[in-house]
Amino acid sequence: MMHRKQRPAVVRGIPFAVAIALGAVAFSAGAQQPAKVADPAVIDAHRGWTGTGEFGFASASGNSRSQNINARGGIGYEDDQWVHQASAGLLKSKGEVGVDLDANGVEEERYETTADRYNVQASSAYKLTQRSYLVGTVRYDHDEFNTYLWQGTAGLSYGYRWFDNERIRLVTEIGPAFRRAHNVGRGVQDDAIARGYADFSYQLTPTTELLNTFLVESGRLNTYLQNDIGLQVAMTDALALKAAYQVRHNSDVGPGYERTDSLTTLNIVYKVD
Repeated sequence: MMHRKQRPAVVRGIPFAVAIALGAVAFSAGAQQPAKVADPAVIDAHRGWTGTGEFGFASASGNSRSQNINARGGIGYEDDQWVHQASAGLLKSKGEVGVDLDANGVEEERYETTADRYNVQASSAYKLTQRSYLVGTVRYDHDEFNTYLWQGTAGLSYGYRWFDNERIRLVTEIGPAFRRAHNVGRGVQDDAIARGYADFSYQLTPTTELLNTFLVESGRLNTYLQNDIGLQVAMTDALALKAAYQVRHNSDVGPGYERTDSLTTLNIVYKVD
């Protein structure tokens, strides 16, 4: 929270020597009981339980058929020393696709699943100072349409709150981790990795907020990147509308797989404080 600078007071009608004496007394009292100055860049967050949930659904019929469901949810708890968080996400999509069943070069339209993935993650952070903390993280991701059927990671990171107030938030984490992944073409693989994470948000207007998170998990066998950017507009204290764009990238993929997946969503968000 920014504090306005106060203009210096002008002493009028008081002899100069008296003003000096009064100033000396005030300085002496302030020296005996120094005021505790709060860090304007970081404000202590809400204590207790918090939660969010978002959901989006799209369906088309007629000349073409498609269905898309995506949902996310998260819960957190914070006290004077610890911050605990857990979240989960789901994406399922069906649509008409062309399939050459007879291998004769003629495709037939079939209504099939085109996306099917879910993920869960959790973390517990121990506060070292008002700004810094140590955090243990676990993450599991399952994707039926990716060269990695599933990936699981666990790590310990150092985190720092560069800004965390009503206007702007920038938090970063970095540290070592361990990954076990199932590569469809190579089987289960274990790898020591480095993990980096950044969480940024900016309050554009009293009702509009820009959100962005970035995750990197890099090791000898694969580098995984994920970026989620969104614009959230509050409709009430609890409800908001959110447009988001997600990019997921694996550096090492098998034949027939793309390295990068993207997802655009428009969801209703419910928030509990």
